[in-house]
Amino acid sequence: MFLLKKRTTIATAVILGTALSMPLSVTAFADPALSSPAVQSQATASLQHGDLVRLRSGGPLMTVASIRGNQVDCFWTDGEGQSNAESFPIEVLLKY
Repeated sequence: MFLLKKRTTIATAVILGTALSMPLSVTAFADPALSSPAVQSQATASLQHGDLVRLRSGGPLMTVASIRGNQVDCFWTDGEGQSNAESFPIEVLLKY
């Protein structure tokens, strides 16, 4: 009986030691925000007419129609087949 209790205590100590040694924080999965004009110009240069993009917050895939400075004109078709068009700041778009 004493041997079983001792093994249980050792197993519990090992499990707790392993669990407590793991990091408790999780790395964020979001892309870093564009913070400098140099980074923003690189993002602008990476988008071209016809590229597929999506809002960082989600939504439908959209096609780039044109780029005017910091604004990207996009168009897409919704679930009902309705065509839509809108202009977005480049910082809120992800290229696919």
